[in-house]
Amino acid sequence: MSPFTPSASSPACAPPGSAAQALAQAWQGAQRRRTLFTTSDRDCAQATVARVFRPHRLEPERGARLVAQMQHLDAGLLGISQLSYGAGVDIQPGPLERFYLLQLPIVGSARIATAGQEFRSDPGCASLVSPGADLRMHWDASNVQLCVRIEAEVLRRFVAAWTGRAVMQLPQFQPQLHLDEQPLLQDLLLTLIQVADHGALAELPSAQLQYRLLALLLGSLPHDASELLGGSCPPVAPRSVRLVEEYLLAHCAEPLTPERLAALAGVSVRSLFLGFQRYRGVSPMRMLREVRLRKVRAELLNAASGTRITDLALRWGFCHLGRFGQDYQRVFGESPSQTLRATAA
Repeated sequence: MSPFTPSASSPACAPPGSAAQALAQAWQGAQRRRTLFTTSDRDCAQATVARVFRPHRLEPERGARLVAQMQHLDAGLLGISQLSYGAGVDIQPGPLERFYLLQLPIVGSARIATAGQEFRSDPGCASLVSPGADLRMHWDASNVQLCVRIEAEVLRRFVAAWTGRAVMQLPQFQPQLHLDEQPLLQDLLLTLIQVADHGALAELPSAQLQYRLLALLLGSLPHDASELLGGSCPPVAPRSVRLVEEYLLAHCAEPLTPERLAALAGVSVRSLFLGFQRYRGVSPMRMLREVRLRKVRAELLNAASGTRITDLALRWGFCHLGRFGQDYQRVFGESPSQTLRATAA
């Protein structure tokens, strides 16, 4: 018997202009998404989903005919999938253990029970499930969700690097997430889909998108590690700032992260950022961004016929093309296309 009471109302649809609608449109427009399975066989659906996420119990409602489908878009270090069952189902994976799961309904609704809470998740309310919490769900027949898996070990290393302390316990997030109230997170998820669909998620842009996602989750959403992340610390010394500055100039084509730069200086990420703000007036990642802008400009000034600005920007880690264009204009006083036209002339 289902532990939830299935909804008898009509399917919840994403309202026009909402985050869920924008994500649904981006997903439907993605040409590189591939179908992992379409099946009416419960065991097949359960086994395939388990390979992507974790073993679980999948129970369709009595008498319901499963019409399950899973699609996937390769997003480098982050995987994004669309999943639906076409029938009301109970899903009981228990604690996720090794990953966080961001679930974004774009049609229909689900009942989520985790971390001592039970709530309805629909296009107006996503869910973010933490690894240590038990998880039980009932997806209504119309429910279609986008799912993003975030490795727990990666987030743990992020917190440890930021604070400079060993992290024994993973942050636990408030599981209800209203994406319309998080425009930066919505923008990042749209960028993730668009860049993955471009086929440009090489190591450099993939690492940057993953870092931005972790920073947004920890910086914008409620969780139990806020005090640890917000504690005070001394800024890094000027000598270490110079060391990191020289390193990022020499290695700007590599997938540099704040954790890697902080480890080079032997300090926490927080101390590194404070030191750069004090002695350089910018964050290390802002400095790296401007170094890469100069690299893009140098290539545009020597571009061969047929060079595409989008390809060049993505190769240098500029995933948000609109912001790339704005930054380029601010630094060089002209747009990337103006630079390219001048070269062609």
